[in-house]
Amino acid sequence: MKDCPCGLDSPYTDCCGRLIRGSGYADTAEDLMRARYSAFVQKEWKFLVNTLCAEEREDKTVKDFEEGLGPVMWNQLEIHGTRRGGQGDDAGTVEFVAQYTEEGVEKSLHETASFLKENGRWVYSEARSKSHVHAAGQECGHEPAESKKPFVRDQPKVGRNDPCTCGSGKKFKKCCGK
Repeated sequence: MKDCPCGLDSPYTDCCGRLIRGSGYADTAEDLMRARYSAFVQKEWKFLVNTLCAEEREDKTVKDFEEGLGPVMWNQLEIHGTRRGGQGDDAGTVEFVAQYTEEGVEKSLHETASFLKENGRWVYSEARSKSHVHAAGQECGHEPAESKKPFVRDQPKVGRNDPCTCGSGKKFKKCCGK
């Protein structure tokens, strides 16, 4: 099994692959951030469009992502911190640095990404996010977000088609997962 590009010590199929395939949803803003990074690595443009906030999704297409990036190879994701964005929050930010290579030049994208919930699901807002691109080795001098450890589950994620955890006998997506 191949490791997930997001940097967590899990196979892609069990980690971000589940979210990208649509068999699960992000529990936190950081989960969605990691899945979006993995979608860039895997060229899963439809997932990137679908996880934009509604007002921005209207103006984006799969083609915009395909053509907008050019020949980019994503190398590594580093999460520097989060503010809010937990299971009980409606909004949050994730500060990260994504290392990549473009036309043979190593670069990094340093972003404070903004996320919000729409209909109970985490989505990304390009308009509210702040990003800076640097050549390898350059620092931007911005203060890091509040350092916070990633959310760690003590039980496996419940899939949309799994039996609901409340014991109703219904599928999770038709019961508590609404």
